[in-house]
Amino acid sequence: WDFDAWSAAMKPFWDPDLIYDTNWTPYPDVLGNSSGLRPWFDREHIPFNLAFRNCTFSQMIFAGEELTATTTTYGLAYWQADLAHIPHTSMAARIRIFDFYRIDEATRKIAYNWMLLDLPHLMLQAGHRVLPEPKLREGWVAPPRAMDGIPAPVSSLVNRNHTEIARRVVYGSLLSDWMNTSTDSYRCEGVWKRDMIWYGPVGIGTATSCEEYHKHFLIPLHSAFTDSSLEIDVFSCEGPYCGVHGRFSASHTGEWLGAQPTGKRINLRFGMHYHVDVIAHDIGESWALFDLPDVFNQMGINLWDRMKVAAGDTRM
Repeated sequence: WDFDAWSAAMKPFWDPDLIYDTNWTPYPDVLGNSSGLRPWFDREHIPFNLAFRNCTFSQMIFAGEELTATTTTYGLAYWQADLAHIPHTSMAARIRIFDFYRIDEATRKIAYNWMLLDLPHLMLQAGHRVLPEPKLREGWVAPPRAMDGIPAPVSSLVNRNHTEIARRVVYGSLLSDWMNTSTDSYRCEGVWKRDMIWYGPVGIGTATSCEEYHKHFLIPLHSAFTDSSLEIDVFSCEGPYCGVHGRFSASHTGEWLGAQPTGKRINLRFGMHYHVDVIAHDIGESWALFDLPDVFNQMGINLWDRMKVAAGDTRM
């Protein structure tokens, strides 16, 4: 692997002190948060490419503005080597990914990149169920139900008025969904379509209606976490598509995904993408990933320890 050639290709696009922020793991030499091209190369670029050589990426959404951008993607590859100590399968693997970018206004280069993989999905594909099996379908994701291009949207055809409509709708959903702590007052009208689809991570699954979204995500979330706050890093929209990256902070006072209450203050890192109906002013589709290994670690549970069961045994 030729770092000099790779870094020369990267330098026109990235600040020399860039921060590359990805999944938490218990291993300091892989993934995690790094600063500069060399640590990114050593801790993410090389481990990923050793595990998934010749990975085919399908970008479903790539939206951006002047100083921010975001994408949600899945990769398909032959899994040839372990990644973050997750054992490889020597079979095809599907890898869900998001990226959020912040661009330095002075240099016009990428200064911060938040990237996330659905690691519990990889653990499951390796034969290890580290989270309780949800009632919803897992591991399923699809592009937008629209002819807006792949990835969506096509920038040259975007109506800027639609961008601002989408931003207002998504902002309303952030307040309604993440900050509404009353578990009996969620609503669909004015926020979500009744037949919306929400592609959640492994451990939660894909909701195919607003009712399922409330029942299997929002109500369990707010029943388990109280005294919450929301911090947003990136909120980027283009046409009817938006992406939001941030952290949901709350006290862990109830059971969530099988984890008993700890009373600890936790920070759940999330990335959400939205497809907004700019005529009806509501959301028809959303894609979500969370750094679940990180939040479980904060709750005193190491998901890698749960992989110590025999290969192929998917029981908790």
